[in-house]
Amino acid sequence: MVIDTNKAFKEIQTYLHTLTGIYLDSSKHTMMKNRLDSLKQFPVFDNITTASELIALANRNPQARQLFINAFTTNQTDFFREKVHFQDMLDRVLPALFKNQFNIKIYCAASSTGEEPYSIAATVLYACEVYNSSCDVEIYASDIDTKVLQDAKDGVFTLSPTLSLPTWINMDKYFDTLQVFANGTKTIRAKSTLKKMIKFFQLNLHDTTYPFRQDEFDIIFCRNVLIYFQPKEQEAILQRLLRTLKPNGTLYIGHADDILGLKDKVERLGNKTYIKIRD
Repeated sequence: MVIDTNKAFKEIQTYLHTLTGIYLDSSKHTMMKNRLDSLKQFPVFDNITTASELIALANRNPQARQLFINAFTTNQTDFFREKVHFQDMLDRVLPALFKNQFNIKIYCAASSTGEEPYSIAATVLYACEVYNSSCDVEIYASDIDTKVLQDAKDGVFTLSPTLSLPTWINMDKYFDTLQVFANGTKTIRAKSTLKKMIKFFQLNLHDTTYPFRQDEFDIIFCRNVLIYFQPKEQEAILQRLLRTLKPNGTLYIGHADDILGLKDKVERLGNKTYIKIRD
């Protein structure tokens, strides 16, 4: 595929932004070419040589369009990434929810290959044990990338021995070990107790509406995804998410993210943790 001209780069950049809201600036030319080259493995892209041909194909072929989107998503994640949020959920949020309601709903936006929602589920199960709660907890996890969603549903992961985990977590309680390598790396699979808590589904955060009710969720994780959007779109996404969060619900965002112009709607607790105070 030929995108070694400014015109071709702009075509791809604009098309990607229209579909997903993802914005790639001019410094990402090499990365874009590599992502486009990865599409050559799929027969549907045979005989496609230019950006214009690629866009025309994606417009008329849903499979090609989804493969194009998948190629441009970034899926850097890990178990218990930014541990302070899981600690806050364990120490502050869940105990209060357990006392006041029988059903809890949590949403994990941009769930990638699944490490984050499975970390949430393991934290919930541990909290239920610690606080002796039988509360029903549902976790909803979405991503725009269909490939990583399938990986998440499968629930099979590689666990590095150098990964820093919370001191209270025992991964063997929530994951089966499938294989152990000489360097200590493990292949693990989420147990059914975790899997049955999570509903994975596709969602484009750039869509103007989400399939949720107002005030539906008690907790929302939207971490390390807003950085791929421009500020105006970041704020629009946060606005839509806050609408689905209950009053006094908790929103966790990534360390590089910002609440932007929505400061009057939330109370900041620190560590990118916010409490919704008004719509």
